[in-house]
Amino acid sequence: MATKAYHRFSNRIAYYNSDIELCDALVEKFITIPNSEDSVAVALGSDEQRYPHLSRRVNVRDSRNIVGQHLKATLHAAFIKDLFEDFSEFISGTMTKAALAGIDPARFVGEIKLDLHASEILAAGNWDAAVRLVSDAIFRKLENERNTKDLLKKASARLGLDLDATLVAGAMPYLDARHILVHRDGKADPLYRSDYPLIPLRNDKIVVNRDFVESARNAVDALARHIDDRIIQANLVRNQDMSGQQ
Repeated sequence: MATKAYHRFSNRIAYYNSDIELCDALVEKFITIPNSEDSVAVALGSDEQRYPHLSRRVNVRDSRNIVGQHLKATLHAAFIKDLFEDFSEFISGTMTKAALAGIDPARFVGEIKLDLHASEILAAGNWDAAVRLVSDAIFRKLENERNTKDLLKKASARLGLDLDATLVAGAMPYLDARHILVHRDGKADPLYRSDYPLIPLRNDKIVVNRDFVESARNAVDALARHIDDRIIQANLVRNQDMSGQQ
């Protein structure tokens, strides 16, 4: 049993898994094609004018390996970035659905001061849309703090979830890796190295390979499922927001 929010999150991870596996299979096959004096573009049966960058690479194993490994690294980094974005969307959607299910408004809003204009509220059109407007504004306030651990802590407090600290700690190295990849080109800062000493580094950069991606997927998915279970146990989800319901 799961909510629609978690079902959507899980489906997106499944697509990413297929992307990673397809890329891995294609790159391994690409690297092992026979060497020739042609360009990589020609060796692949493609048009050099259409693929000018590949046309400048001679079809030898070292060149193919450089191109193939770079593609895998790019996709792995994209996975981590998208995983963070989809997890954030899951948390945001979960908060909204919990608010719609009926939650203590004082606890939900907490100390946050919102600046919503009457025109925005009236433009929402109905109660569900108005609640979504408020919930999204609260989430943006929390998100603006740029601290994922604090965001989870405050979101949990607003929903009264009492999250498992071990599951939160297990996911944090991968959720925080997104900031390092986006803003520091993968180079871990002293705080990241101190907080997560077991994360492999190479030349101070996070080693974002398939092992890292699989660990990230498992840890973040486990946390999302845990949050979903807590939401359901707390009766903070309406029947229509459960997976399989219209």
